[in-house]
Amino acid sequence: MNEVAKVENGLPAHLQQYAKAKIGNVDSSDRIIPRIKLIQAISPELQDFPTAKAGQFWHTIAQENLGPVLKAIPIIIRKSYVLWAPRNDDRGILARANDGVHWEPADAEFRVKPKGSPSEVVYRTKKTVIESGLDQFGTSIPGDPNSAPAASLTYQMMWYLPDFPELSPSIVINTRSSVKPMQQLLSRIDSKPVAHYAQMYDISSVQQKGAEGPYFNFAYTGAGFADEHHAKLCADMFESFSKGGWVANDEAEDEPVVDKSAGKVYDENVASKF
Repeated sequence: MNEVAKVENGLPAHLQQYAKAKIGNVDSSDRIIPRIKLIQAISPELQDFPTAKAGQFWHTIAQENLGPVLKAIPIIIRKSYVLWAPRNDDRGILARANDGVHWEPADAEFRVKPKGSPSEVVYRTKKTVIESGLDQFGTSIPGDPNSAPAASLTYQMMWYLPDFPELSPSIVINTRSSVKPMQQLLSRIDSKPVAHYAQMYDISSVQQKGAEGPYFNFAYTGAGFADEHHAKLCADMFESFSKGGWVANDEAEDEPVVDKSAGKVYDENVASKF
């Protein structure tokens, strides 16, 4: 009878001797990092995969349900702004400010027809986000002060998952309605006496009510500190990825849109279907 191989750090014992080797003249800037999505009630994964469940987390590369709660260590975060075409427009991302300041492309104009707008409008990026004002409420539909910002403040946090080392690192994108949970997490991280890559958190979901029905939002709670092995591992990842160049595997916009009036959240793609 074959013996069951002993598994450590996600690898059988007989593979522990084979250290990671450099595959060629590439570095972290050449890597596309998998994304972890919070499945909503009408996410396409629910139709495509029987294991996908609303309110749970989905790994976009492994195409695997990771469950309702993830233990995770933060590695690095990127704050950016993304100017999206309306959902009925095939152009997707029109412009982005990956450094959170400068538009790419700068001084560009985009003619769009947002949902709820009586006519076409023009988005102008100018050189910086501040100059353009596209991050302010009332800019997605000019003349409607309660309309959402045309540009979405976006946080891409790279995480290490101790329970899923083979699926790490992975990126969680917080934008639109999930900006507030991320900002609360950042304040919590800053209050701890150790570096962020030595801190542990539980990532879970909470159901909230929007103008068009309930949706799932992110929730972050403290889960202690990383052990010595994981703290060292994540510190090395932080140093490597701090050089920049990494991108998320899937940047599809699947977050509900915030309406300034009454703090409502609405999204034709996140309706109530429970």
